Amino acid sequence: MTRTRCDAADWGQQDTMYGDLHRIAVCHARRLVAHPTLQPTMLVHEAWLRLSGRRYGSRTHYLALASRAMRHFVIDYLRAKLSQKREKARVHVPLEACEQPAASADFVRSIAIERCLERLATEDPRKARVVELLVFAGMSFAEIARQLGVSEMTVRRDWQFCRAWLCCALG
Repeated sequence: MTRTRCDAADWGQQDTMYGDLHRIAVCHARRLVAHPTLQPTMLVHEAWLRLSGRRYGSRTHYLALASRAMRHFVIDYLRAKLSQKREKARVHVPLEACEQPAASADFVRSIAIERCLERLATEDPRKARVVELLVFAGMSFAEIARQLGVSEMTVRRDWQFCRAWLCCALG
């Protein structure tokens, strides 16, 4: 198989490619964290910049890598937000006011999920890719099977295992 330069015109209309990237970005923005300054368009543009100028085997491969780039951008973004909160001067706060805001809880949860995926990737990279492609890229089992070169049933079994593994890992 010859690898071609990433060109949306080769894989269909550019509007369709942008629409797919935007759909993936919406999934990342909703599933990882709802933050007012984190917009799907920003994720699409960031992924495009990170992946431009490289060569890809197929449209599915490009979308999978774009999804991974978006996920990494969101996690880096959340880590930066959390570090900004920690850098503020220490102030005495009464115990009653120490409830963690929902946004901070979402940040911490998203980073915990990222750490679990990194741990899963060291134990079984294929299963980690199944989670990435299914949950974050929004691909179907058939698309994932084609991308990974395995049967659809294998992808379904991997997903079943990963769901249980992540539930245990996240406690």
